[in-house]
Amino acid sequence: MEPTLIVVPDYTAMSEMAADIVVETLNSDPTAAISLPTGSTPVGMFESLIRRSRAGDVDLTRFQLFCLDEYLGVTPDDPNTLTSWLHRTFIHPAGIPAEHVHSLPVTADNPSSAATDYEQAIVEAGGLKLAVLGIGGNGHVAYNEPGAAADSRTRVLDLAQESIDQAAVYFDGASVPRQAMSMGVGTLLEAEKIVLIVSGESKQEILRKTLRDPMSADVPASWLRLQPKKVTVIADEAATGLLST
Repeated sequence: MEPTLIVVPDYTAMSEMAADIVVETLNSDPTAAISLPTGSTPVGMFESLIRRSRAGDVDLTRFQLFCLDEYLGVTPDDPNTLTSWLHRTFIHPAGIPAEHVHSLPVTADNPSSAATDYEQAIVEAGGLKLAVLGIGGNGHVAYNEPGAAADSRTRVLDLAQESIDQAAVYFDGASVPRQAMSMGVGTLLEAEKIVLIVSGESKQEILRKTLRDPMSADVPASWLRLQPKKVTVIADEAATGLLST
């Protein structure tokens, strides 16, 4: 069995379909625990969710948002953090209460222990009902870089140089952290439903490796195929050009 693959015409259609799934999840369980990604790919989904919330089609004030990843040691007031970006792009305009946002404990004195506590907080929230994920050019999901094990948990990890280079554009000349804390692959695989959103020609090769090559720690996103019944891949036509080869 393989994950469900839905190919849509373009980025807008991908964003709307992903938003449909978030709305369906929250209309079924308004207090659900959900994880959402950062980066350029989910922006259209966020914009759609904000519009629908303002139209009264979905309640975004009651669910529990668990952040997927964050740079180690950064403070909440640092504008370069992933969590700060998520606040500006989605959390604040969507009116999500601050107490419902669970950020990763990257400034804790004992990050390893705090990461374990973060896992427990997910459990206490009833487990993830939905994990929406993007995919990095090297196959990472959240910040599970190549080499990540299928059973990995929330933890501190070293960032791949490719990820550091990609993040540099957001740091405006400042030094990019070389470590992050991320939900593990195993943590994500425990979600009731997983949606992977993929857009653009630049993702053709990594999407092919994710869905067609043997599962491998070299492409952490490929581990999603361990739970094919849970996983839906929504990809635009530009991203799927190599799937038939």
